[in-house]
Amino acid sequence: MFINKEGKLFGKISIIDIIVILAILVGAFGVYTRFFVSEKKVETAASHIEYTMKVKEVRIGTVNALKNYMGPVTDTTTKEYMGDIVDVTYTDSQKAVETTNGKMKASLVPDRYDVTLTVRVDGKINASGFYTANNQALAAGSSYVFTTKAAKTTGTITDVYEIK
Repeated sequence: MFINKEGKLFGKISIIDIIVILAILVGAFGVYTRFFVSEKKVETAASHIEYTMKVKEVRIGTVNALKNYMGPVTDTTTKEYMGDIVDVTYTDSQKAVETTNGKMKASLVPDRYDVTLTVRVDGKINASGFYTANNQALAAGSSYVFTTKAAKTTGTITDVYEIK
């Protein structure tokens, strides 16, 4: 048998000694990787980024305020600059409504509009995605409560791309 009556492996080494040696080796490896192995740096390139943001079901006053104001956009949660509005378009807002026969139909929402904002910002692009200069992530599907000097509303990013 491998272990004798005194608990020694092959009659020479104690199992407790083996466990202690393994614990020391694991601890030394952990210290080595934590302090002496450098992490791979993510390369970041400074870029000009443009993204489109969709704002749904707003009144004509908000539409006009956004159309007449081509300036900075600020995230109300973080108070970070998110870029400058460069284009504003809008369409009548539509909503899916169920008819009496159970089918779905697009119906206009009275006095409401969907606005598409195009925002341009200097930022960074890396393997993880698009970021503003203040490291705020810009990703399709992200919603932001944002403010301008003219309006405060909520929008969802629909597209993000680099411009040359």
